[in-house]
Amino acid sequence: MVGRWTQEQLGIAFNPESLERFRSWVEGLGWLGPLVFVALVVGRLFIGLSSHLFLIIGGLAFGAVNGIIWGSIGLILSGLVLYLLAQMFGAAWVNRRFGAAYQSVLERIQRVGAVAIFAVTAHPIGILTPAHLAGGLVGMSATHFAVAITLAAPLRAAPYAFLGTAALDMSAMQSLTIAVAMIAVFLLPLLSPRVRNWIVGPAAIDQVHSQDR
Repeated sequence: MVGRWTQEQLGIAFNPESLERFRSWVEGLGWLGPLVFVALVVGRLFIGLSSHLFLIIGGLAFGAVNGIIWGSIGLILSGLVLYLLAQMFGAAWVNRRFGAAYQSVLERIQRVGAVAIFAVTAHPIGILTPAHLAGGLVGMSATHFAVAITLAAPLRAAPYAFLGTAALDMSAMQSLTIAVAMIAVFLLPLLSPRVRNWIVGPAAIDQVHSQDR
């Protein structure tokens, strides 16, 4: 209901003319636009929304390059917030909220360290919140954690930013090419059971299988 009301107030519809007006409105905000966007990417942690939606909106609002830049900054800051929250509140607090999903990620990060943080963050469907919380609990230095998510964040933000940009700036063929490339990036690594377990975790896979049954 809030989304519908906001759409009506801003005159937003899913057509090129309205989306172009939305981008112009964001550009008119100046420095406030990127600031609000980064705050939303970080704030999504506390309202249960996925980063995917905001990264697509970033591409739509700012274009591909700026969408990647601002989306990456938001992902880096949100990762650091989770890292600090885990250190402040401890393993019991994290475990109560994520249970088995957190434990499986924690075990991988304990074995591999910052490489696991990089892999989960870089893949477009990697589960960020449990991984970043676990990173704060395994004795990993803040520097190693920050380097891992800083290198991975643009890789995660890029396909979504390009997808958002495609709505206004690209032809149908270019949009289709991006869609096919994104599907390949998402799915090809998952063909390997080892990579699949690294990225989404055995607990998540077991949950999907149980729902299928």
